[in-house]
Amino acid sequence: MSDLHDNASVPAGSGPDWSGFLRALLEILEAHLEAEERAVLLRAIGARLAATSPLPPEDTLAGLEARMNERLAITRWGSVSIALDSTGPSLVLTHATPPSIPVAKGVEDHPLGPVLAGLHAGWIAAQPGAEPDIEASLVSAAEDRVVLRYGV
Repeated sequence: MSDLHDNASVPAGSGPDWSGFLRALLEILEAHLEAEERAVLLRAIGARLAATSPLPPEDTLAGLEARMNERLAITRWGSVSIALDSTGPSLVLTHATPPSIPVAKGVEDHPLGPVLAGLHAGWIAAQPGAEPDIEASLVSAAEDRVVLRYGV
């Protein structure tokens, strides 16, 4: 009998493939929850991930972006770039190459967009001087890129 924690058959430098599990989870959530309920739950999961993997305090956006990318690299969850939004007091986060999860045809948004929104908002909110109640909103999502707005 194989143990779920036994990675002896996993090649060095790679981890277990969670895509089947995540696809099943997302399909069950889609079948049982309305879209907004799913988004709330998935954002909460992202916020919890941020809380369990906190970033050190950073004084600059460049420093924060670097720490986020270091953490994302560990789990192979892509990378993020942060820019100030010139039209308002907010940040625009562009998350490139998020985890790829096969989804049913016809799904246009990246299924983990709300998770990434919760993750990034959690990391930013924990920084000194940040407002903890501000959320990140999903601007656009595609298979290879998720764009979020943090702030107004």
